[in-house]
Amino acid sequence: MTKSEARREAILRTATEVFHESGFDRASMSDICNRVGYSKATVYAYFKSKEELLVAIALGAAEAEFEAVRAALGEAPAGLQAALEHVAQRYLAHACAPATLAARRLMLAEAGRAGLGQQCYDLGPARVIAALATLLHAAMDDGRLREAGSELAARHLKGLFDAEWSERLLFQAAGAPGADQLAAAAARAVAVFLAAYGAATSVS
Repeated sequence: MTKSEARREAILRTATEVFHESGFDRASMSDICNRVGYSKATVYAYFKSKEELLVAIALGAAEAEFEAVRAALGEAPAGLQAALEHVAQRYLAHACAPATLAARRLMLAEAGRAGLGQQCYDLGPARVIAALATLLHAAMDDGRLREAGSELAARHLKGLFDAEWSERLLFQAAGAPGADQLAAAAARAVAVFLAAYGAATSVS
């Protein structure tokens, strides 16, 4: 990461904290400058307004969600169950990270601004579902899963990924899970999915 990129990331990270603590409407660019320790000229060279910062934070978080799944799919092991568990673990590790949760809370709070919610959904969750659907469609074609709508199956699968931790963490109703807890949650999510969608023959 270059010095410029590191500075930009620091501004985004700090803005996320300030927006979360003060609320977007009450937060100011001065608050962000003071917290991050850069001059106003430096911060404004990267972002012209707090609205521009909000969009960058929200769209960046949505893109990161998709990239986590895309990378996991690209390195998934052989065997459908193993592949799905690998993707689930990588997805949960990203989704349950404090920085992800902070950005997601902000995104949800401000989703109604100028279509921001729709943009974030299209960039993040919609692409995750499409990527999962491609994998599931192939598994249906070769008999590892029963024939069903692959997009709906992908929505169910993503919902199972989120089932144990996402809402509790978003509402700060649970402490941060450990890697073992996430691995166990991923395995349970995949087991439930395969119980519903698995073909009569082996899904390995």
